[in-house]
Amino acid sequence: MTTASIDFSALPEAELTDDSGRRLVARLCVSADIAHAVAEAVRQNWAVMPAGGLTSAIGSYEYAVEATSRFAGVVAIRPRAAAMPEIVAADIPLDRLASHQIAIDAAAGLISAGAGLTFAQVNAALAEQIGPNVRVLIDLTSVASAFVGGVVATGGMGPMRLLPSQIIDAISLAEGGDLPRLITGDDLDLVEGMQGWTGMVTAVRLRFFEVPSGEFGLVLPVQGSDVDTMAGLLVYLRRWTQIALPAPGGRIAGEGGETVLNGIELVSRDSLSAFVTLAEEPARSKAEGLLQSCDYAGADMLACLTGWSELSIDDVLMSLLDPETETIGGVMIDFGVGFSSGAEMETFRAIREGAPDLARTRARVARPGKLKPWSSSTDVNIAFPADSSAAAAILDSYADYRQAIRALSRELDGAVEVELSAYGHLSPVGIDPHHRVTLVAPEGAKAALAAARLAVAANKRTLIHDLLFAAQRHGATITGGEKGVPSLVEIARAAGGEGRLPPDLKARLNRARKAVMAAPANFSFRAPAELRSDHH
Repeated sequence: MTTASIDFSALPEAELTDDSGRRLVARLCVSADIAHAVAEAVRQNWAVMPAGGLTSAIGSYEYAVEATSRFAGVVAIRPRAAAMPEIVAADIPLDRLASHQIAIDAAAGLISAGAGLTFAQVNAALAEQIGPNVRVLIDLTSVASAFVGGVVATGGMGPMRLLPSQIIDAISLAEGGDLPRLITGDDLDLVEGMQGWTGMVTAVRLRFFEVPSGEFGLVLPVQGSDVDTMAGLLVYLRRWTQIALPAPGGRIAGEGGETVLNGIELVSRDSLSAFVTLAEEPARSKAEGLLQSCDYAGADMLACLTGWSELSIDDVLMSLLDPETETIGGVMIDFGVGFSSGAEMETFRAIREGAPDLARTRARVARPGKLKPWSSSTDVNIAFPADSSAAAAILDSYADYRQAIRALSRELDGAVEVELSAYGHLSPVGIDPHHRVTLVAPEGAKAALAAARLAVAANKRTLIHDLLFAAQRHGATITGGEKGVPSLVEIARAAGGEGRLPPDLKARLNRARKAVMAAPANFSFRAPAELRSDHH
């Protein structure tokens, strides 16, 4: 491993922004030996900002400049990536793995990956070394761009609603000492979702599994105004989404038999319409076909189902069908559209992810004659019981939020443009239908934009209050959000303080606080004030 000293002040400035477009003021250090870079930064009294590859960074840069005055400066340390990972011996210690290396222990069902690789690269290595249907079950939509280390640090979940820690065996965490610390078992949450506030991930050892050979997608138009219909659909599909993880290397199976649903996603008709205007073929034609299906069905929302099966797409459809009603959980299939493995699934993913990608992009890009957009997205993950009233109560809260934002848009009457995109996860394992609001104001209208921001924030607080109440009343569980601890902090703020949180969330925040307060200040300087002090 490297031993040479690093002159951080001579490094170039970082060209990085978070999801809100805020720029990170720091030097950029790219290294294959993360542990050495971190040790050098701490030794020379530099504050450390772990940086990844397109990993979500909401709130990551929201530190006061004064908080860095005690340091020589801020350095963004990014793992060195590689077009092709280097496969090394299975017995190499995790803390010795370089950022671009992979080690596979086939007998144990484990794969170790450096922090600078993507999960697409990890799964490609497994396909080549073990078999085409073997993979780690990280199902983020950014598997081809987000770095392994960053995904663990943000605790990001995809449609399957699995936290990374559910398939992680160990994490190598650099804190500034001679060697990284090995994190295992119950201590994984001291890293997962902590945004790098307690140290920087250098490598991760993960369990891998075998999945059925066929992949499919199914799009069902659902009347957006009929919350009960959507709730009934989710409860009906519940048994196909229940996945019990086998021993490492084992084969995935669900309660639904040969067919496993690994995701139920929401896409609104409005979001799909916006996607069509910018999409390229063949996604555009397929998306236009889905819009027609919405028109025929009189639907405002699409439920996008994805999964694995050994069956053909037609047989999958029949296996999901309720023979008594000839519907899928009360939703007619007449206007449904199926996609099967290969190029069709690539098109399906382009459509499914087109809406959120477009919304995030529009939230970042300043438009001619306009101020920089302001954007805020909901992020509350709720696991609910097999009870359609619970699902309906959660979905009703989001319907009220949409109505409130639309009313705000009418009230502002063009003085500030209000864009609302609804997309996200509907799995009964964790429902989190993101609603992103983006505000765009003309140049010189800062006061109007600020007032609109306050109104959106107030409506968002009301939504979180409603979700907390619905969960308590219907036996559902709020598990946090996709942005890890920052989502917990936001939920606590909206609830009116940690004292109003359910006991399990309160305990998680307390544990996060202890971890942040025990971490080197070189990392913890970016953490919210609530986590850097016992007084909260």
